[in-house]
Amino acid sequence: MVDNIKKNHVKKFRETIPLSISELARRAGLTPQTIAKMEKGLSTRKNSELKVAKALQKTYEEVFP
Repeated sequence: MVDNIKKNHVKKFRETIPLSISELARRAGLTPQTIAKMEKGLSTRKNSELKVAKALQKTYEEVFP
């Protein structure tokens, strides 16, 4: 079985600010469902990941190592 979980720091940075999932989604121009998927480590589009990193004011590499 292939492990499709992608390790990231979205939740850690979001809670540090602090932002709700909905607020981060609004800032990134995405749906709250996409943010929730990301935080669970499920597969999301790179473009969405770039938007989240920008909304968190972090580099892509900081959020998605």
